[in-house]
Amino acid sequence: MTRARLPGARSSRAGLRAQTDALSADRLALAAQLRGELGVPAVPSGRPALVMLMGFPGVGKTHCARLLAARLGAAHVATDHIRSRLFIAPSYSADENAAVFGVAQALVDDLLGAGHTVVLDATHLRARYRAPAEAAARARSVPLLHVLVSADDADTRARLARRVRVRAAGDRSDADVAVYERMRAAGFEPPPAYVELRNGPDLASEVERVAVRVESS
Repeated sequence: MTRARLPGARSSRAGLRAQTDALSADRLALAAQLRGELGVPAVPSGRPALVMLMGFPGVGKTHCARLLAARLGAAHVATDHIRSRLFIAPSYSADENAAVFGVAQALVDDLLGAGHTVVLDATHLRARYRAPAEAAARARSVPLLHVLVSADDADTRARLARRVRVRAAGDRSDADVAVYERMRAAGFEPPPAYVELRNGPDLASEVERVAVRVESS
């Protein structure tokens, strides 16, 4: 897939807005291209559902998402992956975020419509960023489970520090300790109900507990 980047788009605010507007307009086509990169299960696992992960940078959301998707036979959709494919030098502006989450919504809707369970991997700390995918789940009348991934503060900081030195394979996040601190200061807008998945020594049992919750929803 070729990034839908406009020449010189980072040179001005107007250029960035033009780029993100173009991405938003083409989100269905972009979602179709991205679907081919996800390794979507050939056969849907059963009744479709949306598992929306939430959590601060560095808690291990993507690792947990991969384990959970493997356990459920689900598709794993990560906004970090989408952003890295759309933007060469991400700005994390409001317009850029809207474009990324708009493409994620189109991708989630497509997968739910095909009967897949979807694990959506993003920080999702603010309600406005959860809203697009939540709307897709409501429109499809499928179960939606919000899952807050948490980890010890010391482990989180160590993980973010390691990222600066050595980036793990498949790690597309740009977050560092400074971003972690900033997002912690901004706080978490929780949804009305959610379950917590603790990333730690008992991760396997935590993933199993959440998977059973999804299957029973």
